[in-house]
Amino acid sequence: MDEFREDRDALAAAGYTGFRGAVAFAVIMTVIGALFGSVVFALIVGALVPELSETVQVGVGTVLGALIGVSLAVLKVRRGNLEALEHLEDKEWRRYMRRHHGK
Repeated sequence: MDEFREDRDALAAAGYTGFRGAVAFAVIMTVIGALFGSVVFALIVGALVPELSETVQVGVGTVLGALIGVSLAVLKVRRGNLEALEHLEDKEWRRYMRRHHGK
């Protein structure tokens, strides 16, 4: 019934990340980034601007960490999806060449 099922299965086998997987990965990376940022970036912010209170330092560090985490997730998913598409296109091209050139 589903005419695109073979295409989706081939993309999944090549490592393509769907929307739900990308969102889940982004959420996980955001949480990890926020936890990391609440410590490391808070220390950096505290060293750069010592007159800020500790609460503000932790808040800024958490936001910076979350932003970096979600950015890394988006970049990683995007790169992985592009590589999966290229892999699938190469596979289809080799199949096409074998069919028409008998190799």
